[in-house]
Amino acid sequence: MEFIPITLESRQVLQPYLQSEDYEISDIVFGNLYLWKHAREITYAIESDCVVVQTRYEGEKPYFFYPFGSGGKESALRALDKYLRDKNLPPRFESIESKNIDSIKSVFSQVEFEPRVARFDYVYSVQELIKLEGRKFHKKKNHLNQFLQNNEGKWSYENISSSNADEILSRGKEWLEANPNKNQALEIEFVGITNTLKEYENLGLKGGAVRLESEIIAFSFGEVMSQKMAVVHIEKANPLIAGAYQIINRELLANEFSTLELINREEDLGIEGLRRAKKSYNPIKMVEKYGTK
Repeated sequence: MEFIPITLESRQVLQPYLQSEDYEISDIVFGNLYLWKHAREITYAIESDCVVVQTRYEGEKPYFFYPFGSGGKESALRALDKYLRDKNLPPRFESIESKNIDSIKSVFSQVEFEPRVARFDYVYSVQELIKLEGRKFHKKKNHLNQFLQNNEGKWSYENISSSNADEILSRGKEWLEANPNKNQALEIEFVGITNTLKEYENLGLKGGAVRLESEIIAFSFGEVMSQKMAVVHIEKANPLIAGAYQIINRELLANEFSTLELINREEDLGIEGLRRAKKSYNPIKMVEKYGTK
């Protein structure tokens, strides 16, 4: 097996393999691979008409996703087994759906899996998040209504494009620098956002920004995963403006993904504030992920 680094050009290679699958895990969509390729070594190999993605953090052994594509998964796994033996590397897997565990164990019989609860993806109804109806969305609807009432006729939604990408990045940098909880993880994320927006129109992403009078106050982007699901990769807003997060959440879905049934808003990473925020939008299900012990 020969592993190749993820680049912008990799999208044309990988998309046909991704489109042949009906998957729910956000980790393997191309936008995510590209967004985070600067933070860790992400490479891929094509084997038996499948793609095997390898990820390696500095100073650590690599791990692998389950092969995707319409080809022979078992053959791809057996080729991976030989690759690992030749390299004297342990079999490590992450972001594995439960339905694929037995397939992996048929080749790697020694591995055991455990749930990665902090990595479970939150999945919501698109229409529920657009409408925010009922008691369970009462607080969210109040925040949204507050924004709409305070800013009637003053705000607009616009698509992300090369014409506003630099302005979006400038606002995002301001919010990051003003964030009292700024840390290395957020700085690494912003590098990924910068790299992604600079190539935005070549990545097949869908996104937008909310402008209040003359200033961008929120932006978000994601991509279609399957015939019924999209994923939101990034959502940022000015924390000083009440309802800014609620308006970009609604407008992104209403303008970009309204014909789809489900929206995947990714994981909480075990961060308590992020977990509370994601639960507050009332997910209809969680996409479980497993990794090797």
